[in-house]
Amino acid sequence: MPVHPLQWVRFESVTCLNPLLEASLLVVDPQAWFAARPWLTANPRSLARAESLDARALDALLNTREAFDGVARMIGLGGGTAIDTAKYLAWRTGLPLILVPSALTVDAPFTDSAAVRRDGRIHYTGQVTPEAIIVDADLIRTAPAHLNRGGVGDILSIHTALHDWRLAHARTGEPYDAAIAQQSAALLERLREHSREIYAVSDAGVRLLTELFCEEVYLCLQAGSSRPEEGSEHHLLYTLEYLTGRAYLHGAAVTLCALVMAHLQGNAPDELRTLADACGVEYRAILAEVGEDALVAAVLRAPDYAREEGLPYTALTETPITPARAREAVAWVATPLPPQQLQ
Repeated sequence: MPVHPLQWVRFESVTCLNPLLEASLLVVDPQAWFAARPWLTANPRSLARAESLDARALDALLNTREAFDGVARMIGLGGGTAIDTAKYLAWRTGLPLILVPSALTVDAPFTDSAAVRRDGRIHYTGQVTPEAIIVDADLIRTAPAHLNRGGVGDILSIHTALHDWRLAHARTGEPYDAAIAQQSAALLERLREHSREIYAVSDAGVRLLTELFCEEVYLCLQAGSSRPEEGSEHHLLYTLEYLTGRAYLHGAAVTLCALVMAHLQGNAPDELRTLADACGVEYRAILAEVGEDALVAAVLRAPDYAREEGLPYTALTETPITPARAREAVAWVATPLPPQQLQ
């Protein structure tokens, strides 16, 4: 039976790390290290800066043998890059692992594999179970609020992913678990009911998003795949990052792609956008960074990318997407909701 990741979560201060640091390799991003430093009175045995999920960068860290001298434990402190770097290193070395997200931008702290980029394409590698996942609301609130609000992208993606899963079942006979799909959809309802707490990044909001991530990951483990929360919206994001050679803030970027795909699916896109706006996800900032033309190009390229990577059947492979349809979907996302729909 899969283990529920909430089992590893401890809602407490990062000061609990102080007795452990002297024998630990601390993998950090600089902003998180600076933010946590007032609480961390001890120094780590070794310090590694997480800068990229490129396989060559990760293996270069792994081969820096002096960084591992006297190290008894791996601690990942930061956002998604630091978390996945620590998971990868712990998997490759067998060292015990503690994860400390400095912002809830992505579900990575609660999954058991590490995201690794090879030749510009994301692959999920390895399997590692942490000793603990430390969720400190005070530390998390040191990050800009929009980072934590954007984390709901890996919950909002359930909206489009379930549509794709049902479609694949109907078209290809792929196994579909209606009970798991129903439980996944219930996470969206729970998010809708408490969107104000997410927007406020309150203690209750931090706990809620942590629990939603854990529930989503557990449902995927039960399903034996990421079908409950990953479909065409993630595939579109992978394509976009491959084409541009850039990594975007995951939560907001996957929300942007979910909105585009919900429009293309004919799958209650206004409902999804209302919820994203209520949570304060700044997906239009990602669109401004990407550019509408680049996103349209990614939509048109995504079906081929999905086939090349052997990704599951989704709306991207259902019918050809014309340039006109792709541009219409992107233009819809770029246009703000009327004021009455924001209430």
